[in-house]
Amino acid sequence: MPRPSILKRFLEGILSIGASPSESESQRGGRRVFMLAFILATLLSIPAAIERFDAGYTWVGVVDLVTLAIPVLLLVVIATHPTSYVPTLHVMFLVILAGPVLDTAMFGGLLPSGLLVIFGLDVALGALLAIGLRAGLVWFGVFLLSVLYAVAIPHWVDPIYTLDDPTGNAAFNLIATGIVTMAVMIYFIRQRDRFQRRSDDLLHAILPDQIAAQLKDEPGTIADDVSSASVLFADVVDFTPISATMSPAELVGMLDELFTVFDGFVTTLGLEKIKTVGDAYMVAAGVPQARPDHAVAIAELALRIRDHVATTTFGGRQLQMRIGVASGPVTAGIIGTHKFAYDLWGDTVNTASRMESSGLPGEIQLAPSTYELLRDTYRCRPRGPVRVKGKAEMITFLLLGRLEDTSGGAAE
Repeated sequence: MPRPSILKRFLEGILSIGASPSESESQRGGRRVFMLAFILATLLSIPAAIERFDAGYTWVGVVDLVTLAIPVLLLVVIATHPTSYVPTLHVMFLVILAGPVLDTAMFGGLLPSGLLVIFGLDVALGALLAIGLRAGLVWFGVFLLSVLYAVAIPHWVDPIYTLDDPTGNAAFNLIATGIVTMAVMIYFIRQRDRFQRRSDDLLHAILPDQIAAQLKDEPGTIADDVSSASVLFADVVDFTPISATMSPAELVGMLDELFTVFDGFVTTLGLEKIKTVGDAYMVAAGVPQARPDHAVAIAELALRIRDHVATTTFGGRQLQMRIGVASGPVTAGIIGTHKFAYDLWGDTVNTASRMESSGLPGEIQLAPSTYELLRDTYRCRPRGPVRVKGKAEMITFLLLGRLEDTSGGAAE
């Protein structure tokens, strides 16, 4: 990779001042924006401070230069002692605010000084960005006190200077403060929108769109009775002995590769992935949105999974899947208040799980309920009576492929 330029490295060093491993992403963004704004404001203020001397406002120029130099030195303190970040920033804000306060007294108050104390609002915004809400509110309170001070100071102290054009200076100060305020607001709005998008994307990644929208509108338990749906379970054959020969990273990588392919099939067919538990993969059709072809859709998924796994290696290994499908009524929804998960309950779910666990490697075992929905469009072979845990013996069927597929295998 090309090495960053000196300017970029210098800028990154400035933006990294005060960085902490424990800071949140929003705190990090606010701190970096503040550091950049502070450096730019300091560079732009130096010519204005020097110009005070040319205009004959010597003591004002001295105050301005001092209140520019001390915060820069305090940045060095933060850079060398990051743990002092918050208390040093408070000292910095105090020094920055002291300059306009002293200048206001020397020019004779709020209006004669050209609203210099308005820069106290920038201090409050800086505290909000760099530290947090509480600090921002505290410094906003200090800003309000500085305005009251600027109104009262002519009654206490006689001015030593008269500003040539307080109106022009007031306009400049208002515009400068407005620019900073807008920049901060734009930053916060963009941060809000970005985090909202990420939150919505995450919510929609773990919940169906319909359920996610319902949950945002009405938080709480969501449960719906679905009269007819199809449920599929797929499981890796001999997963335990396979996993014993793999490192944790290899195992997770293999499952990620396998389930990513399945996720693609689910998305293409418009199905709903319910969950993965270990090496087990659960999918449903007909929930949360009802569809009359739920059995056909789930059959297509089962065939794609079977055929893809039969011809592909994952993590350098040839795997086999055991797949079970059942159809019928289910209860679907989410429960609890933490770590939301959309799930299914009911005898249909239990039967689908049993179809998988009692199935054959490389085969798709159907419950009678699913066979009745597929018999006219798919080729199935009776397996005969199968002992199913928790149930009486069942006559199950193996799904072979579509009726129009005469190759002897499943559909492509």
